[in-house]
Amino acid sequence: MDGLRRLLRIVRNRFLYAVALVLAAMAAQIPAAQQHPSVVRGPLEAIQIRPNVHVIFGAGGNVTVHTGEDGVILVDAGSTEMAPQLLDMVKAVSNKPIRLIVNTSADADHVGGNGVLAAAGTGLSPDPFAAGNQATVLAHENVLLRMSAPTGSESPFPARTWPNDTFTSRFRSLYVNDEPVQIIRQTGAHSNSDSMVLFRKSDVISVGDILDWRHFPVIDAKGGGSIQGELDALNRLLIEFVVPNIPQVLKPGRTFVVPGHGYVSDYGEVVEYRDMLTVIRDIVRDMAKKGMTLQQVITANPTKGYRGRFGADRGPWTTDMFVEAVYTGVKGSGS
Repeated sequence: MDGLRRLLRIVRNRFLYAVALVLAAMAAQIPAAQQHPSVVRGPLEAIQIRPNVHVIFGAGGNVTVHTGEDGVILVDAGSTEMAPQLLDMVKAVSNKPIRLIVNTSADADHVGGNGVLAAAGTGLSPDPFAAGNQATVLAHENVLLRMSAPTGSESPFPARTWPNDTFTSRFRSLYVNDEPVQIIRQTGAHSNSDSMVLFRKSDVISVGDILDWRHFPVIDAKGGGSIQGELDALNRLLIEFVVPNIPQVLKPGRTFVVPGHGYVSDYGEVVEYRDMLTVIRDIVRDMAKKGMTLQQVITANPTKGYRGRFGADRGPWTTDMFVEAVYTGVKGSGS
């Protein structure tokens, strides 16, 4: 009987401890939620994740808005169709002029609004004697190459949407709005023109389509993307830039990761995404080493366990297309 009482006492104490942990976690989330007010205008929603950083959803790709005394910095510019509504939302967030737009890739849902948004702003170093000054549009050089075209060919985007400043170095560093801003080259993940943007003081990093919560990541193999490049990007993100909320796990502080599509994330969620891709890559690689054809690999369903959450049987990016990109990548690497 004494042993039973001790057992019941242990069970009760552990239950109470578990309840206390849950209540503490809920209490920690309440002030965090209060710090994230939102603005809704039509199909767009802007959520404040830091006192001077908002994320706008619904304009195509996610748009990060950084505000301060110098003006507004945007990471990506949404689609062409949503540009007027996106501009109205940016003005609702801040009455400062748009000074800088950084494109994380050359995809239409990230660069389509460049022209409208840039025309409403002023460059970081405006020429007082020039007419038609506009906001600086900065991107990796490959973004400009993909948006333009050789002389005599028709470009896929009008010239007014092209970046007017480019870089090729590993980092492009700026100091704007009393904030160190680093544009980080990460080409070869989603495509050959990927960049990430780190706001060091705000502890926010925008990563474009390197991270996409709608489905398995889009790997544009023809455009220079690869599964290994995707994993390299996620590993670099976790090792160099994203800080988890440990050891004080019940506090809200952490690095925020803004994906190209989907919800704002943190270290743990990026780890899960990276681990999922690692598992799938390893499974497909082992199948390829056994001599299985692409169709045999697709039929074997190497995404089993993740397909329900990230898979799609129809649409612009299906599970079969993702598996083909992974298969092509592991075969091409010879690993």
